[in-house]
Amino acid sequence: MARKQGISPNQKVVLVLLATLLVVQAIGLYLGSKLVALPEIQPTTDAAYGVGIFLYIMVATAVVLVVIRFKKKLLKVFELLSIFISTEVFFEVLLLGFVPEGTGAAAALVLALIVTLSRALWRNMLTQNVAILLSIIGVGALLGASLGFLPALILLGLLAVYDVLAVFQTKHMVTMAKEIVKQKLAFTMAIPTKGHVFQLGGGDLVMPLVFSVAVLREFGLVAAASTVIGSIAVLMAFFAWLVDRPGKAYPALPPITIGAILGWAAAVLLL
Repeated sequence: MARKQGISPNQKVVLVLLATLLVVQAIGLYLGSKLVALPEIQPTTDAAYGVGIFLYIMVATAVVLVVIRFKKKLLKVFELLSIFISTEVFFEVLLLGFVPEGTGAAAALVLALIVTLSRALWRNMLTQNVAILLSIIGVGALLGASLGFLPALILLGLLAVYDVLAVFQTKHMVTMAKEIVKQKLAFTMAIPTKGHVFQLGGGDLVMPLVFSVAVLREFGLVAAASTVIGSIAVLMAFFAWLVDRPGKAYPALPPITIGAILGWAAAVLLL
């Protein structure tokens, strides 16, 4: 009788990454639903706003590349600053409705400071992954609640095209990724195996959340859930193809984008 083959280490990593994406989306949609309910947060529906955010990201990317070229040590400062700001957003939204407003803001600052200091003192994979996940959920939920569907769609599409060009043409995304991995910065989600450490960029996690929260506001929870399912399904197929090709950089945002849009379209057409 033939022995059943178990799941390979690389396949286990894929399952962990997919589960991580699902958790990020689920918690992010929960936080996004709280933000959407706030009357003071009104979404920007102008399509140009999506283009504007894209251009802002391009400027930020250029700054990071300059820092990598001339002052690499500053990257750790940027990392800690971004962790503090992003996790403060996460905790403040998480605490909404559970504690008095003033108390929640103060508690969020303290918790964000704890996460940031933990990352500064213990630079290991655990603090890296905790910091990046909390940051992504907070920022993704807030940005998604602040954008209308059209600018969110435009932003997602532009970044997907940019991801392909940045990895395969200019290859500056590979340069950035190598430095991030080298310094073990909390800008990627890292899952180790015996022979390789799989990395999933922060943008690959945050952008589908931004889009699903924008869908949640305009089309409801079922459409948002369908968007999540679509992105995970296509990403699963992409990882199944990628799992036997470790060591080479591939852009994950394009398949995530395709899946998210297909999931949204299916919900809109069928409901």
